[in-house]
Amino acid sequence: MKLSDTPLLKNIIESAPIGSCILDVNDFAVELCNDRFSEFSGMSKETLAGKSIFDIFADQYTFDRKIISNVIKNKETIYADEVSMIFTDYSKDKDINVTFIYAPVLDDNGQISKIAIWAMENAAESKEQKIAEEKTASECERERTNAILNQIPAGIAVLSGKKLIFELVNPVYQSLVPERALLGRPFVEALPELQDSEINRALNKVYQEGVSLNFSDQLVPLSVLEHGALEERYFTFTFVPRFNSEGVVDGVFIITFEVTHIVDNQINLDQANNNLNQIINMLPASVVVIRHDELIVEMINDANLAYWKKTRDEVIGRPFLEILPDLADQPFASQLRSVMHTGEIIDIKESPVLFVEPDGMIRETFVDYTYQPLTGLDGKRDGVLVMSFEITDRIRAKKQLEKYADQLSMANHQLSELNNKLSKSESRFKYVFHEAPVAIGLLQGRDLVIESANNKILELWGKTDSIIGITLEEALPEIKDQPFLGLLDNVFSTGKPFYANEIKAMLMHEQELKEIFFNVVYQPIANTNGNIADILVVAVDVTEQVNARKLVEKSEAYFKMLADLIPAKISNALPNGEVTFFNKRWLEYSGMSFENLRDFGYQQMIHPDELEHFQSGLAEAAATGVAHVSEMRFKNKEGKFIWHLNIASPILDDNGAITMWIGSTTDIQWLKEEEQRKNDFIGMVSHELKTPLTSVNTYLQLLLKKAENTEDRFQKQAYVQSLKQIRHMTEMINGFLDVSRLESAKLHIEKADFEISALFTEVSIDYQLQYSTHEIIVDPAPTTTVNADRAKIAQVLNNMVSNAVKYSEVGSRIDISFERAGKNIRFIVKDRGMGIQPENLKKLFERYYRVKQDNKIAGFGIGLYLSAEIIKAHGGEIWAESSLGKGSTFYFELPAHQDNRKIK
Repeated sequence: MKLSDTPLLKNIIESAPIGSCILDVNDFAVELCNDRFSEFSGMSKETLAGKSIFDIFADQYTFDRKIISNVIKNKETIYADEVSMIFTDYSKDKDINVTFIYAPVLDDNGQISKIAIWAMENAAESKEQKIAEEKTASECERERTNAILNQIPAGIAVLSGKKLIFELVNPVYQSLVPERALLGRPFVEALPELQDSEINRALNKVYQEGVSLNFSDQLVPLSVLEHGALEERYFTFTFVPRFNSEGVVDGVFIITFEVTHIVDNQINLDQANNNLNQIINMLPASVVVIRHDELIVEMINDANLAYWKKTRDEVIGRPFLEILPDLADQPFASQLRSVMHTGEIIDIKESPVLFVEPDGMIRETFVDYTYQPLTGLDGKRDGVLVMSFEITDRIRAKKQLEKYADQLSMANHQLSELNNKLSKSESRFKYVFHEAPVAIGLLQGRDLVIESANNKILELWGKTDSIIGITLEEALPEIKDQPFLGLLDNVFSTGKPFYANEIKAMLMHEQELKEIFFNVVYQPIANTNGNIADILVVAVDVTEQVNARKLVEKSEAYFKMLADLIPAKISNALPNGEVTFFNKRWLEYSGMSFENLRDFGYQQMIHPDELEHFQSGLAEAAATGVAHVSEMRFKNKEGKFIWHLNIASPILDDNGAITMWIGSTTDIQWLKEEEQRKNDFIGMVSHELKTPLTSVNTYLQLLLKKAENTEDRFQKQAYVQSLKQIRHMTEMINGFLDVSRLESAKLHIEKADFEISALFTEVSIDYQLQYSTHEIIVDPAPTTTVNADRAKIAQVLNNMVSNAVKYSEVGSRIDISFERAGKNIRFIVKDRGMGIQPENLKKLFERYYRVKQDNKIAGFGIGLYLSAEIIKAHGGEIWAESSLGKGSTFYFELPAHQDNRKIK
């Protein structure tokens, strides 16, 4: 660390009225100096910075390397002899006398890290003046030093003699104990509370041994008043021995700073951190702070540790995926990095989290969690605050809703049968009463005395059977201000039963009010006179179902809100296809309300040409569980059909059954229009190019016939080559036209039966003439019939052979053959060329893709793509195999004709 980085020291040096300079102990380069020192040297501070001290006063004074070596060796301050120098002041030269003082600067380990040089100016005097001077040079020097120390903005004191008497106390030091007299008093007399302190022992050690000592953030019990109460204060000290002219220690310099406020701030910071830890541990949520791309855990609360089943020592300072390697294949790590990189908050509901237990079992949990970005002190995003709530119980409760609903239905059915049997047999009634799987109680008379109560209703009320025989109001005083007593009285008065579902009650359970939801029936029972005598209470606790349903409703509301915010059109439907939700984008697009759009049927908005494909795609998605993706047109509110990318996703339960459908529909009209403009342009240009090429081809053929009647071989060869180039250009233009037709769904395939042997005979003759530079071997083809577009199959063969010629050496062999492969006919084109790298094989049949092994070979990368589309249109397959440097083999297969004779 440079001393120039310490603002206080820098201020001291800059404010000193004498020349001051700090050197680096390694190379004796100037690290820090003040204006006065630069004036002595005649150089600016910027020039002095980094310059060796031995080069600064080379013309007037040479620094003594021996003195500096002794300072380093003995760790002592040395006063050099006075030297005369010429000093320029206001453009006038004057003689001055300068004394250089060399002092070691020690670090916390007592090692010399810097050297301080002080240049003290002494006015030039005549011999008579020197003789007349009553004070010794050392006394003058000491006075000047004391005057300087009084101006330094640090606490400076000089202790003199063995008793360490305060000889000098500068204003800053005096301000530490402003009400106490220091000058002229021994240290322990002026500050008696420090007599037995480490400070006093250190001062005596410095005086006796002549070594410097340092203390940092030292606790010093010190009072402002001489006999006042002690205060806990903190100081940083440096004790430096003072040597007289004989090299004997005659005093001690004290340099001190009070750092009480700094220590207090650190204590407050520690307390704040402790408070923060307490706060996050009091939160009901699991909280963790994760920093940097390495996902280091910086802070975590007890709730999160319990959820992870880890200790604090196992997680703090360690990477997230090192702590929980079983989450590596789950989305959390990538989401954390995404939040740090983008600054976008991630809020996920009902996310599954799978942990691998020590015994190998999978622990499935569910959480709602939020990732919020955090910034560092530099203002840059470098962390994520994770807050999560485990909702495993809620999810399990949700899955049990249907089960509970069935149980409730069964219970209601049982209750109906029980009510019919009550009038027949009291004994049977009592049996059913106590064995029923629902809560049942019998209230007698208008006072509602509890005559009977089964275990279920006692659990519901939070009571024991001790309440039998007292009134309901006495047994349940907490229901006084709730509606139940009034409802029961009304049943007693009217004789009409009361039914309610999910009615709320606040009942006392273990000295605490508990919110309970239940389905209830208050059934009046008449006596033999036909008067209402009792009320039968039948209830089913549905608290878990109600809470789960509320959570589901909240989740559905949140989903609908998100669906309205995104730009795509979102819909939701039941497994049978009944739509239950259209988001705002759908309603705006259709210009209808939800009810109208649902009743109208959004399938009627689909273009008729796409409806059948869409319905078959839905059927396939339902069977496979894989989303159906298609491009289709939907009619907008103006009646115009617009192209969309439509995704219909089936949502499956744990058994693979569809629970709902989610549809996502995105406008891609602009993309379709761009593709159409491109295809129209390619078609127009290709047609415009073919017309002049046809004329040129005709003229060249005429010229070739005339040239054949001459002896000019060069002219004939030139016409032949020109015709080849015209044919090559025509093939490329036809390829572009075919690509355009293919993308516009206008590529027409005309299938017919034809003999492969006849095709092979024809192409064999053409290839021998067209590719005379290579040895083209066409295997004799047995009589075999296929049902295909003969011209298109010839085009595929031409593309493969042309490709083989391009990528193989002149004179090399190319074999063309075919064979039977199960129910297919396999065509084979094999070359001995340069081969194809494995990473290029998968892309060979992509549009406009060209192998980059040799950029000198012409082509646009459409031949193999067009070949693949032609074979695909025939229901066949196409592929290639290759060995780098040994050649390639291209294959394509067509379904064999049903009446084919076997290949012999």
